[in-house]
Amino acid sequence: ILINNSLQKYGGDMAVGAYGIINRLLTLSVMIVMGVTMGMQPIVGYNFGAQKYDRVKQALKLSMIAGACITSSGFLLCEIFPKAVSVIFTTDKELIDMASRGVRICVAMFPIVGVQIVIGNFFQSIGKAKVSIFISLTRQLLYLLPGLIFFPPHFGLDGIWLSMPVSDLLALITAVLILWACIRKITRS
Repeated sequence: ILINNSLQKYGGDMAVGAYGIINRLLTLSVMIVMGVTMGMQPIVGYNFGAQKYDRVKQALKLSMIAGACITSSGFLLCEIFPKAVSVIFTTDKELIDMASRGVRICVAMFPIVGVQIVIGNFFQSIGKAKVSIFISLTRQLLYLLPGLIFFPPHFGLDGIWLSMPVSDLLALITAVLILWACIRKITRS
């Protein structure tokens, strides 16, 4: 609701349409990463239960690499061909231009999004659902909402787009810190 209201205020209907295009493009990459995490979960869960922590770390590492590669591919596609990916959804020149600019800003931190998603699902795999939920919500609630309040008054429509990579970066930092603490604890036991 806040994103749509901000888009309407700073860019009108065209900005809402541009966000729809951007959201669909990013969702494609995220869905593939979710597939990787679904494959990771039983492997991590089984090995965690068997206290084979080296295997847990290896599966996590490979999944984070795969997640980063997938979202990096989405990043490169959107950065190199922003108009071409926007044309898939519309023929309106103004909408294509707005979506192209928006997607290039929104994906600035997209290569790291795959890692953050994998880390969140890792905690679900080891039976720490509350931690997993917290990590999953950090981007949307803890960081994106304040960004949507702070950035648009200073940067207009670009501030809305900018709030997304900023929240991606902060969510990754949070996830990595929580993962680091968990891995240290596992390694000690």
